Amino acid sequence: MMARTTKPADERRDEILDAAQRLFVTKGFRATTIEDLLAAVGIAKGTLYYHFAGKDEILQALVMRTVRQVTARAEAVAASDLNPLHKFIGVVATVSADAEAAELAEEFHASGNDAFHLMSIIELICHLTPVLTRVVEEGVAAGVFTTGQPREDVEIILTGIGFLTDDGIFTGEQAEIPRRIRGLVDAGERLLGCPAGSLAVLAGSAAPETPSGGEA
Repeated sequence: MMARTTKPADERRDEILDAAQRLFVTKGFRATTIEDLLAAVGIAKGTLYYHFAGKDEILQALVMRTVRQVTARAEAVAASDLNPLHKFIGVVATVSADAEAAELAEEFHASGNDAFHLMSIIELICHLTPVLTRVVEEGVAAGVFTTGQPREDVEIILTGIGFLTDDGIFTGEQAEIPRRIRGLVDAGERLLGCPAGSLAVLAGSAAPETPSGGEA
């Protein structure tokens, strides 16, 4: 009988999450069984349950891991030496930068996963709000933005992006998303107090995800 490989708890947990993400994307969350996960990772049921109570907890952990990854990319953009306008667009762009996260998000749209879908949007808003608020405050200090309530405006903008551009919420209205994005950009410019068209131009060109430094 082959001896089981013992791994550090964090490494084993990530291994389970990696396998779960692959299975949830390719097979679907509802169709994936605990036995599928055990076979994919090569562990006993007791090992899996040591880390997670079940599939729901695994999917919740995947949501939070994705949120942390997006937030880390956003922090990198916010800490760069890009100008505040480019930082603002760059931080917002990090939400859709990860192909694997996008595939997982598609699974959230599946019937029965509404709670996880909503959780992913809310957690992203909560985690990105302080990052984007600092960018706006920097912009106010530099005279790029004129808002007197950076955090409140950021919450409004992120909530609008999170819900109005999600075709999993507005089912069958994908054709409306470009119009809504234009409206959100216009509203963002007015809320932040930057020149009309300044965010629209950058949103169209998309600021780099990993800035190499220097003002754009």
